[in-house]
Amino acid sequence: MRVSLSSFVLVICSIFTLYAQNSHDNESFISPIKPPFFFAGDFGELRPSHFHSGLDFRTQGKTGLPVYAVKDGYISRIGISPTGYGNALYMNHSDGTTSVYGHLSKFHPQIQEYLTGKQYDRESFQINLTLSSDKFIFKKGEIIAWTGNSGSSGGPHLHFEIRDTRSERAFNPIFNHLGITDNSAPKIIALYCYPLSENSNVGQDRVKKRFEVVTVPGGYRLKSNAPVQLFGKIGFGIQAEDYFNGTGLRCGIYSATLICDGKELFGFKMDNFSLLDARYANSQADYEEHLQSNRWIERLFKFPGNYLDIYFPAKGNGILNLEDGKEHNFEIVVSDAFKNKADLKFRCVNKRSQLPYKNKPFTKQFFYDKANEFENEKIRIQIPRGALYDNLKFDYKSSPKPLGCYSELHQVHNMFVPLHIPYSLSIKCNSLPNNMEDKALIVSVNPSTGKKTAIGGKYSKGWVNAETYLLGSFTVTIDKTPPTILPLSIKDKKRLTDPHKVQFHIADDLSGIKSYRGEIDGKWVLFEYDEKTGTLTHTFDPERMPMGRSHLLRLVVTDNRENRSEYKAIIYK
Repeated sequence: MRVSLSSFVLVICSIFTLYAQNSHDNESFISPIKPPFFFAGDFGELRPSHFHSGLDFRTQGKTGLPVYAVKDGYISRIGISPTGYGNALYMNHSDGTTSVYGHLSKFHPQIQEYLTGKQYDRESFQINLTLSSDKFIFKKGEIIAWTGNSGSSGGPHLHFEIRDTRSERAFNPIFNHLGITDNSAPKIIALYCYPLSENSNVGQDRVKKRFEVVTVPGGYRLKSNAPVQLFGKIGFGIQAEDYFNGTGLRCGIYSATLICDGKELFGFKMDNFSLLDARYANSQADYEEHLQSNRWIERLFKFPGNYLDIYFPAKGNGILNLEDGKEHNFEIVVSDAFKNKADLKFRCVNKRSQLPYKNKPFTKQFFYDKANEFENEKIRIQIPRGALYDNLKFDYKSSPKPLGCYSELHQVHNMFVPLHIPYSLSIKCNSLPNNMEDKALIVSVNPSTGKKTAIGGKYSKGWVNAETYLLGSFTVTIDKTPPTILPLSIKDKKRLTDPHKVQFHIADDLSGIKSYRGEIDGKWVLFEYDEKTGTLTHTFDPERMPMGRSHLLRLVVTDNRENRSEYKAIIYK
């Protein structure tokens, strides 16, 4: 195999860039906001279906704090979305990095003016703009925006990232000397032990167990302080948190290492990861435990379908085969990015359970490294290769159709198994009302509450076909109810209660909001949409709307089954 000199130089430069960004000596950055620093989220911590790819700077419950360029550079991208990062800026730097600023309230006036013009040109609030290197240039320390609560933010804060520009790999910003310090160690809360084969056990049981821990001089021990009885293939997990100088603001952990009889066996470290791999968080976490108890448990073992590259050693998987009849001394070391450490020590003894193994019935064996299918006359399931993290004893059941639905209730395994990529789900529907084919959709049904959540899909030849990441219980129903529109700043369809803006609350009870369009005097106007609150806001612009006379305001909202609602009002401004 021949490699050109230019390719070789490119590879060496890329490796050097990644090393430099991970170096503790990179002091060319400043913090994006002024101290004091309080954090609502750490780099690499577990989130639903992703790792957190930056730092969340708390802003004391306020919006409108200045956001500074962390380094000389230019604005390469502007993103506006009702979800995700909301109002976001992406800034490229000469060292091959990109800094990202999310959940902003507003931008530098020149950026804001340019953005608004593009939104009106495209008649869209949601927009993604890629910019040339000479459009908006800023020096380190200049104000580029102000903090906010836009997108999927759970409260006012600044989301901040550092990425490799070329690869879009996210790097831990802690290592860029932003003026952040921390001398408090993480806290360990509990140990989890997982039997990973049919003949494995924890204690006398063949299910995972949680062990509370207590503090002792020098670290932590199990509350019971007795050896844990284990046998067969076993994996460990740890519930631990970090608090950044004891502020009480809970964050995730940076690394954890499993040690057995003084030998380092397995661990992970959150220095950096590819954003394309962020969904592997569902495999690193105990997904089922989080759904059931809202606890985040970091696994100290790796499933075969997890190809994330945060683990060491690279070829290890952390799974132990404990059948030697001996007692072993284990240690789990949890660390933050500032090298503060917490240490849990415990003992295990190999002892086989005396309880007989009971084979649980299942429908079909699925394999993580193959495409898997299941079908009968009422359902078709196609799970692609790479969707499963581990082999699965797939189970399927059906029951009579729920009230108001048009298919049986199909139990597709259970909701506690995560998938890495979506699969195809098709359900045969029975006796849809006339002319309602375009209103049909698949919904998931919560087994505890009966609540229905839209999956979507399209009707074709008696089947509704959809793609989803979720397993669980599904049926077919129809959505013929239009969205609701509630005016928040107009009374009697004519009197404004706020002279500067007009606001609405919009909602849909099933398939979800697909689109909206606001007009004044027949012309499109910019309504900013906050999906988490269902709020639409238009701020009056005297340059686009003449003052001193009446205007026709029209708002049309459409859901994902093309049900539409319309609101009209004559307003005087």
